[in-house]
Amino acid sequence: MSEPKSLSGKIAHLKHLLVSAETLSDPMDYFFDVVSADPGFTAKGKPLKDKNIELRFRSVIEILQRQIAPESTLQPQRLASVWLKQFAFAHGGFAVGNRLGAAFYFRDLDMGLCALAPLTGSTEVMFARFSVYADVDPSKSFHIDRSRRRH
Repeated sequence: MSEPKSLSGKIAHLKHLLVSAETLSDPMDYFFDVVSADPGFTAKGKPLKDKNIELRFRSVIEILQRQIAPESTLQPQRLASVWLKQFAFAHGGFAVGNRLGAAFYFRDLDMGLCALAPLTGSTEVMFARFSVYADVDPSKSFHIDRSRRRH
């Protein structure tokens, strides 16, 4: 399969990677290296105003933070959240103490991916594939998705 050239093709490929990847760094790398590097990608983005998606981004970052440093009381700070209406696609950046997080989400799949990495030079990155369900038990830190994978 040849590499997509159009932004629509790149986003469709990212969607495919999100659903099918066994290594979660693959879709996140593709997002940063290919999709976000496309000049049309930045031009199409508008500030995200969907509180459900913003809340889920924040919740996923908090879950990852608890996994890395359960004693920490630091709250995530939103750096930016952007919506691309044409693709029903949201992405955002966050900071939690000395860690940076990035997330993206496809509304039509009700699925997204989040990564949290330290700024200390460590190569450890935590990933979480997630969905934005309306009613999620806040005591849960993972869910079983449609493909029966636990995440």
